[in-house]
Amino acid sequence: MRRGKYYVKGSFTVEAACIMAAVLLSISVMIHQAAHVRDEAVGAMGLHEAVEKGRHEKGAELHVISSTVQDYMGHPMTFSSYQIQLKSSWNRISGKAQGTGWNHEIEGKRFRPEAFLRKVTLIEGLGESDGD
Repeated sequence: MRRGKYYVKGSFTVEAACIMAAVLLSISVMIHQAAHVRDEAVGAMGLHEAVEKGRHEKGAELHVISSTVQDYMGHPMTFSSYQIQLKSSWNRISGKAQGTGWNHEIEGKRFRPEAFLRKVTLIEGLGESDGD
């Protein structure tokens, strides 16, 4: 037995290398999943913003709104791209966003402030006639 020197078996080093590879692989998978969740959240919020702008802005072209929002969202962290499409039918705006492994759809009525003002006036008139 020698004093001052410490020896480790070679199998211990190989096992540590295998464990380190597994740890690094699991960390990279978690980072990739976090990037995917981030891209999906950004895509959903961008779609919501585009549909709201389409609902509220009178006379705006829908393809201009969708391309503006797409540019504003930036580049995704995964190897895909955002695609936002808006369609108008009668008094509804519908939007669809896609990316790698996800898609979302939102639909809403066009905003009509005159209808809201009529309803408020009706409610005020009913309140005055009842005395409430």
